[in-house]
Amino acid sequence: MLKDLISQLKHKFDKEANGVSDLSSQQSATQAEAAPALSTDKIKAIVAEITAASTLFEEAGFLMQRLEIEVGITSRIIPRFRQLKQVSEEEETASLERLKDRQMIHFILVSLFKACRMKALLEDTDMDLCAVEIDISAAPSVKTIFKRDESLAESVDVTRH
Repeated sequence: MLKDLISQLKHKFDKEANGVSDLSSQQSATQAEAAPALSTDKIKAIVAEITAASTLFEEAGFLMQRLEIEVGITSRIIPRFRQLKQVSEEEETASLERLKDRQMIHFILVSLFKACRMKALLEDTDMDLCAVEIDISAAPSVKTIFKRDESLAESVDVTRH
């Protein structure tokens, strides 16, 4: 039964990725048109471009910690970054200028630089910037993740008991 369900979902995705819509409801068809699925070849190309740019990310002060790939009607690629060091505005500008012809990497770096500026929102708290996730999909988004220091979190939990 589970095997059949997986087979049906795979069949639907393969049709979607090839531009052939097998959607039953008008609402699903509208969503598919508004957010087209990334084909397998496009996903491979994006992943290759992102992984090949690891040195560029490190030079700009970031390390890609993980890479999630979601395949479906609206496929998503989600790299997660950690800031290694803060670079000057001049270094940011120089990095972005060098990469202006590489749209995907340029978009990622712009997103990373802007997300890291959000640290100022939590300056007066015990929360630190933990990671930045960039959702590369039909509706791209950037998630900035803040986290309390582990040792501080443990001492707060102990005092509450």
